[in-house]
Parts: sequence; structure tokens; C-alpha cells
Amino acid sequence: MTQLEDGLSPLGITALLLAAFAAFAWFSVRKLAIVAALQPEVRWDHPWRRLRTVVTNGLLQQRMIRREWKPGVMHTVIFLGFVSLLVRKLQLVVIGFDAEFALTGSLGDAFTVWKDLVEVGVLVAVSYAFYRRLLLKPARLEPNREGLLVLGLIAVIMITDLAFDAFRFAQLADSVPAIAHERAHAPIGGWLAALVSGWSQSALVTAAAVSYWTQMITVCAFLVLLPLGEHFHIVTALPALYFRRGRPANAVPTVDLSPLTDDSADASELRVGARSVADLVWKDALDAFTCTECGRCKDACPAFQTGKPLSMKGVNDSLKHHLLEQREAILAGGAAKANLPALVGDVISEDTLWSCTTCGYCEAACPIELELLPKFYRLRQHRVMMDGEFPTELKNVFDAYEVQSNPWGLPADTRGDWARGLDVPLIRSAADMAGVEWLFYVGSAESFDQNGQRIARAFVEILREAGVRFGILGAQEPTTGECVRRAGNEMLFQQLAGALVEAFNGLGVVRIVTCDPHAFNSLRNEYPAFGGHWEVVHHTQLIARLLAEKRIEVQPTHERVLLHDPCYLGRHNGEFEAPRSVLGRVARDTLLEFPLHREKSMCCGAGGARMWMEEHIGTRINVTRVEQGLPQRPQVIATACPYCSVMLGDGLKAKNLNESIVTRDVAELVAAAMVRNRASG
Repeated sequence: MTQLEDGLSPLGITALLLAAFAAFAWFSVRKLAIVAALQPEVRWDHPWRRLRTVVTNGLLQQRMIRREWKPGVMHTVIFLGFVSLLVRKLQLVVIGFDAEFALTGSLGDAFTVWKDLVEVGVLVAVSYAFYRRLLLKPARLEPNREGLLVLGLIAVIMITDLAFDAFRFAQLADSVPAIAHERAHAPIGGWLAALVSGWSQSALVTAAAVSYWTQMITVCAFLVLLPLGEHFHIVTALPALYFRRGRPANAVPTVDLSPLTDDSADASELRVGARSVADLVWKDALDAFTCTECGRCKDACPAFQTGKPLSMKGVNDSLKHHLLEQREAILAGGAAKANLPALVGDVISEDTLWSCTTCGYCEAACPIELELLPKFYRLRQHRVMMDGEFPTELKNVFDAYEVQSNPWGLPADTRGDWARGLDVPLIRSAADMAGVEWLFYVGSAESFDQNGQRIARAFVEILREAGVRFGILGAQEPTTGECVRRAGNEMLFQQLAGALVEAFNGLGVVRIVTCDPHAFNSLRNEYPAFGGHWEVVHHTQLIARLLAEKRIEVQPTHERVLLHDPCYLGRHNGEFEAPRSVLGRVARDTLLEFPLHREKSMCCGAGGARMWMEEHIGTRINVTRVEQGLPQRPQVIATACPYCSVMLGDGLKAKNLNESIVTRDVAELVAAAMVRNRASG
């Protein structure tokens, strides 16, 4: 028996590990049982695609690094260090039974080198994490004692491991060849061993034992801490990534409304949307317990950035605590589960629910792809259709859609008046439809709003110049109703959707072009569920195609053009290049970008039916968005959405800048820069 073995104890390490794993399992099951008790949902289709995401965004942390490289690299180093050092902890357990155990062979030598370098890297990363939390203090990182505690525990584990190697090598390398071999391949441990080689044997034995037990007790304490706090994500992040939705939340969950229209249905059994946690799916609970509280969801959230009480982090935190508080009722089932308190109120405030613009930034920014929008859509559905509780401004919007099929409430039979004098072909039959290449779906904004009408006329000019055969439905054009759907009125939406699908399919519609990203998204991603299967393109995509095919010619005309990315074109549908490609042809100088652009673009504030609701909390989103672009000194703020155009124009007016800076749609800028070669142009 070596002297080191006197300081170790097989019985002690066995008892410590059994106690730690038992506590870890107990606390983990308490949370995971809640997850298993919620509503079922299939999340294991396309297994290879899911595994690929686990590797790229989980193990390799690509999503983390791509969005913000400094903290991303920091976290990646700590994560990879954690994964790598699991092997080291197994080695330390074996050493608890056999003090002379050492890793040998080529793999053992490589791991010894790797382990030392990783531990130094983790210590550097932890130091940077402390620097960020204690000195830089980015706004998204709130004071968090658990975060500091965990960083401290990680640092202790790294330092005590290097110290244990140093003391063990100094004591045993001269008498145990395997340990001498390991020391020769340990760049840091070997160097530290040389520094303490003059210590007495008794001092080395004591120091090695203290560093060993300090490390193992810290590791076990860390293990028990994981399921008790936010760092449970170390356990659940990879499963959460595997079970992710895997696409933008560009379609609202469809609701079976047949029980609402069935007179024989039991009113007490009617369920629409989500009222309590009992109505959430299991992945919602897994997300709440997995949230890392990194705060990335806040960076371009239009609500959070303007002082409103909303962030995905905050929602997950509230939901997590509520799930734990209601654990017994959730697991009991029956009446206890059915009578759980409503989520909207004390858990998620009305202001939080209705502040969301559904822009999708939070989900796109989350490094482990947690989800918020489906929960909010279902909560809104219940508030609107079951509780009859929603912001007062929305009542006028719902009434306007029901009567006139547009949010302005203007007469539906004037829907095509914007095209008077343009001699635009009207489609009235399937034969008319067969004679055109594209149905130009105009939408409500461009039919009734003066700003939107300008965009529609400009696009008509472009189509005419390109010789595109197109037509409109005029007064017969139905509305997509996407606005009321995102406001929670699923019943009204499905009525409107049914009318639109019947009209379009009756006419034999095949290809649709629209200037409205919200209509584009709804027709493309939501209407297939209702029988609407058409090719749908955004007008910037078609204009880019016409330019590439040389069907229209433009001259560089505009200067200092600043592009705003619409959420429902960019983040929700991945189209960032078409507007840039087009504007690059009509601008005389380099296209300007907002600091928050492309995937990080901040919403104008109109989405999720927010266009029709006043902002009573914080600053105005559209004004904040305009302010973000002012350092670029633009002359034109270019948009690719009629609602963005209105919101940013109003933002400029609020800043008294509407005389020096104008908002223009991409179509308007192209029409102004277009060379007219056709006599009709």
C-alpha cells in the first residue's frame, strides 16, 4: 500500500458516489415526472435530422458561436471541457480504489495532454465569464448567484484536478513507472509537480488527499445541484435539441373547432387553446426546465428592448416555478389537474401575453431552440374564444373582419378601387385565371391604406414593364385573416380561410405573388392545412427573378438606402437575399444595414396584431427601430412589407424626420429606377 492510499478510501468514494447519484436521480425525477404528465405530442420523427442538429448545435455549439462569438466560444470551451473531463472523473473514481492507476498507451497519452490543455482553457473561459458577469454586466445577464456559484465550482474542479496531478506525480512518479509515464505527457501537471517536488512525502500525501476529496466532493455537489436550478440544462439541453420543432414558428397551431359548433357537446369538456399547464404539451415543460437563462432571447426582442414585460427567459422562469408549485396537482390528475389555476394572470400577465409581436426573434436566438410562440398562440386562443378576454382594440378589428373582411372596416366592395385607371386585368373565372401567369394577391394593407396602395401601383408598373401576365381579384379578393389568427380568434380565421380556399381553388389558382410578407407566410405555410396548395412568392423574389432574366432594366438611382428586414419574410421564411439583391441594383452606393439586421433584425412592432393595439408600456417599438438606424444617416429606409412601411414612417414622424428621411418599399424604389422600354410603361 502506498502512502497516498492512506488518504483515499474505496468505501468513502463508493458512499459519496451512491449518495450523489441517488440525490441527482431523486431531484431529476421530480421534474421529469411533470414533463411526462403533460399533453402528448410526437417529437421524434426524422431522427437522423434531429441527431444532426444535436451534433452541430449541441456538441459543436455552432449556433451559440455564430450569433455571438466571444461568449459563444467561452461557453463552448466550458461545455467541451465538461464533456471531455467526464473520462477524467472515471479515472479519478478508479484511483479511489487503486492509487497507482494511470492511463497508458497512445490513447492514454493523448488524453493526458488533452486533459491538461482543456483544464487551462476552461479556467480561462471561466475567468472571462466572471469578467462578463461582474464587470461588463451586459443588460441581458441579470444578477445571478447560482451562475456565480456554478462558475466557482467549475473553477474549483479544474484547480484541484491540476493540483492533485502535481502532488500525485511528485510523490509516486519515482516509484511507479506508469505514473512517471503519465507525468511525462502532462504539460501542466508535470510542470506543477516539479514545483512541489521538494515537499516532504507526508506533505505531498496530505495535499494530494485534500485536493482529491475537495474535487470529488465538489463534483458530487455539482451533480446534486444540477436538477435543483437553471443548470439542469446541462442534462436536458441535448434532449431538448433533439425534440425541437426544427423550423420557424410560421404557422399557428390548428384547432379542431367542431366541438364548439356541436350542440350535443358537453360545454364543460370544451377545450380550445391553453388555459392551464395541464393544456401544455410535454415539450413546453421540458423547455421551461431547460432554459439556460442566457438572455440571448432579449437582444432584439422588440418588447423587451422597449421596456415591456416580456422575454422568453422570463416566461420560462415563471412557468418553471409554477410547474414545481403545482407538481402534486399535475401528477394527481383527475379533478386536481383539471382545476389547476389559469396561466394568464399570476403566472403570465396579460401585458406579457399581448406584448408579443410574434416576430420569432427569441426562438431564432435561443442556442438550444426553445419555443415560445406556440404557447402564446394557444394562450391567446383560449383567452379570445373561451374567456372572451382580450385588448379592447381587437374587438373593432374582429368586427371589421367579420363584416368587411379587412381590419380598417372599409367597404369590401371598394377593395379594388386602388387600381382604378391602371387597367389591371380582373380575374372573374377559371378561364381568366388560365390566361395569366400570376395572381397578384394584393391584401388588405395595399387595398385600403394609401401608403400600401402606392406600393401596389409601383409593383403593377414593374409587372407591366416586364411583360408579366397577371391579374387581380379586385372587390372579390378574400382576406387571409392571418392577423386575427395571431390574435387568437381561430374561429374567425378558419371561416375566412375556408372562403379564400374555396374561391382560389374554384378559380384554379396555381401561382400567387404578393407584396405582403404576412399574407405570403400565411398562404405558403398555413393554408396547405386547409386545402390551399399553391406556389406563393414574395414580390421581392419575383422582382429579383425579373432582373436576373433581364425582363426589366434599372439604373442606380437612390443614395444612402437603409434596409429593414420584415420578420415574416426574413426570420419566418428565410428570405434575406432577394431584397438585398434588388436594392443592390438600384442604389448608387453600398446598401446600408441596421445594426440589428438579417436574422437579428428587430421587428417594426406591427406583427401579432400589434398593428392595431396601442403601446401603453415603455417606449414605442417603431420609434426605437428608427432610432437604431439613424447613426447610418440614411436618406431612404427601404422596406419589403406594407405594415413595416407604415410603422417606420410613423416612427420618422414621431422623430420629426419624415421630411429628411423617407420610407419606401422595394417595389417603389425599383419603379423609380426602372428604364421604361415598353410603350405601355
